[in-house]
Amino acid sequence: MTHMTTPAATAEEAAQRALAEKWFNRGWAGGDVSVAGEVFAADFVLNGTKVGPAGPQRSVVAVHSAFSSIGVELDLLLTAGPYTVTHYTTTAVHTGNYRGVPATGRSIRVSGIVIWLIRDGKVVQDWNCFDTGAVIAQLTKDNAKSHGNVSPDNGDRSVS
Repeated sequence: MTHMTTPAATAEEAAQRALAEKWFNRGWAGGDVSVAGEVFAADFVLNGTKVGPAGPQRSVVAVHSAFSSIGVELDLLLTAGPYTVTHYTTTAVHTGNYRGVPATGRSIRVSGIVIWLIRDGKVVQDWNCFDTGAVIAQLTKDNAKSHGNVSPDNGDRSVS
């Protein structure tokens, strides 16, 4: 993982990085929904909608019901004031229904970007972009060559 901070990173920046690492490793990849209460504020807003920690908990449950062997690589993690930006790559095996696509046993690889606003040690707002179209393409195309990396030539873009 690449950290883009000054050599003398502040305690606040270190705490923000630790929060992102906790969520992506224990929550998203590990499936521990209890982490959401430690990471997200009670009035947490996701892409403009107030969902509280229950929103990320629902996402983790949905993803873990459709995929197994979930891994997350934090490719880039930036901190700037109260903001943390993470570019991540998720890998998984499709073992359940995902957005109407029954289990295929295929491995997927897809990247996303999340921007967090953090106050008082918890995420209060989140804007994210995850290439759902690339996931569906990898699951449904006979010759699924795409690795789902976010790039200008990747086709359909969905925000989830």
